[in-house]
Amino acid sequence: SDEEILNYIKTKEPQDKAGAYAIQGLASIFIKKINGCYFNVVGLPLNCLYNLCKKADVDL
Repeated sequence: SDEEILNYIKTKEPQDKAGAYAIQGLASIFIKKINGCYFNVVGLPLNCLYNLCKKADVDL
């Protein structure tokens, strides 16, 4: 609702976010679903990175 959006804006969280929200932040209550890897949405696809490191014989 408009009220929910205004309340979110009042938290000032959107002021330092690309797209004015962070999926791991307060705006998470507005997100119904994502397509794909959560970590890719957040910024770093950890599973993909781990598998690439394994293929390159990098011991984590």
